[in-house]
Amino acid sequence: MREIEDILVDYFGDEELSASDSVKLEKWLQEGDDARIVQVLDGMRVGKTLQEELERDAEAGMEVIRRRWRRRNRRRNLWYGGAVAAVALLLIGLTFLFKSPVKEKKVNIFADDCTLVTLKLDNGKVLPLRAGQINEVIVKDSFSRIENDNSTLICTNDGGKEENEEVAYHTITVPAGAEYRVLLADGTTVHLNADSEFRFPEAFSGKNREVYLKGEGYFEVAKDSAKRFIVHALNMDATVLGTSFNIKAYPEQDEIIATLEEGRLQVDCDHDQRFELQAGHQVVFSKVTGNAEKKSVTTMYYTSWKDGFYCFNGEVLENIMEVLAKWYGLEVFYMDEALKNNKFSGRLKRYDDFLYLLDKFEETGNVEFIIKDKVITVKRKTGWK
Repeated sequence: MREIEDILVDYFGDEELSASDSVKLEKWLQEGDDARIVQVLDGMRVGKTLQEELERDAEAGMEVIRRRWRRRNRRRNLWYGGAVAAVALLLIGLTFLFKSPVKEKKVNIFADDCTLVTLKLDNGKVLPLRAGQINEVIVKDSFSRIENDNSTLICTNDGGKEENEEVAYHTITVPAGAEYRVLLADGTTVHLNADSEFRFPEAFSGKNREVYLKGEGYFEVAKDSAKRFIVHALNMDATVLGTSFNIKAYPEQDEIIATLEEGRLQVDCDHDQRFELQAGHQVVFSKVTGNAEKKSVTTMYYTSWKDGFYCFNGEVLENIMEVLAKWYGLEVFYMDEALKNNKFSGRLKRYDDFLYLLDKFEETGNVEFIIKDKVITVKRKTGWK
């Protein structure tokens, strides 16, 4: 069942509520005890924002809430005036209870021992990386050090290697249902998504800084005008001096996608197609046709995962389910292949139950999801053509 916090986020975010969500919100506001309502609003930054707006100009703030509610309920032919009053009174009359936001507890509903991240050293030794460890030193020698600290692998070195001396490469593997960060020796930060593999050197030597990715990673590259930073991702090479970008390169998927959020990026596909990207540009390479395309995009839809949520805007169902499958460790089957191309929009916190998003898709589209353990079967909704 969808949580009331998610419904409130959609409501105050000016998203259209489904009929069932509207009923649930009205019931919650009318029947819930004040302590519980305040607790929920206290943990929402959007509630805090509205409270501050109402403190500055209560009458104008009330009118904003009324307009939102009237507009939304005209769509559904519903009227819940009591809900507006309840929210407004809570925000105005109980402002003294609004303190710092409640820290969200991250709990993946499918997390288990299989989500253990591992580091394979250059000598072949495999080490487990546990997310809860603090300042755990796992590699240390005369010139380099690797620590596991709060879901981040931190690599440091003292520059003891000669410029052209061969360096050791390590490989971090992040399974489905997990995520991790790597702070490289040059100061570059790499956010690794679920089901990804990242190969990197203990220190950068030579003219270039080169790393290798299978899966998905978001890179915040430390600037170094003397050394280019190159990400090798299957059929794509991305070259930068200092920038922030995302690469999605899963071996089993048909496309490799590079999305540039800040700076400039050079992308080479199959060694014969080169693109120069500016912020807001994306290159999509098809492994099926061998062709690549550059286009302008809203980068948030491709990079929001590193900030703890997924955001879909008119995305085809097949792509959405691929994203969910990676994170929640799901298997997805379609009883009708045409359903893969249905488009949906929505937002999901990565550590929330994904079922509410599927419920929303069922309410607004012609699909139905049959769920058994970690297997999801997608079928056409009864009565729809």
